[in-house]
Amino acid sequence: MKKQITMILLILFGGLCSQGQNLSADFMVIDNSCRSAEQLKTQFNGENTIVVFHTKVLAFDQITSALQGRQVADLHIYVSTKPGALGFCNMTLNSESFQEHATVLSKLASHITGKIVIHSTDVFTTDKGLEFKTQLEQITGLDFVMQ
Repeated sequence: MKKQITMILLILFGGLCSQGQNLSADFMVIDNSCRSAEQLKTQFNGENTIVVFHTKVLAFDQITSALQGRQVADLHIYVSTKPGALGFCNMTLNSESFQEHATVLSKLASHITGKIVIHSTDVFTTDKGLEFKTQLEQITGLDFVMQ
């Protein structure tokens, strides 16, 4: 009897652990207007990936919809950038447009257990970029980094 209970517990625990592994995968966001979008789409092959297209649905609404019901480790965003701005194909997120997107941005924390990685060399540079980073971190409660 003890062996049967032990086996049942091991099976249940193993199942929970394997589900937890699925929950901790990174998630990729590729903006369709990004210079390397085609290469990135091939590289990630749709696995834990959303491609943001030019539609009436704004980029961050597309992202939060894709994350609905999921928990991911890090969210990687491949998008055109300049200091203090993310340039999606259907919206620009910067200090001036930040407040109109604050509600949807604040929902990201419920889906991400790690950080948001912006694949850029300049988005958080200059005073404008650092102010933008601070705003993003305050509204989401998440860490933002450049890579």
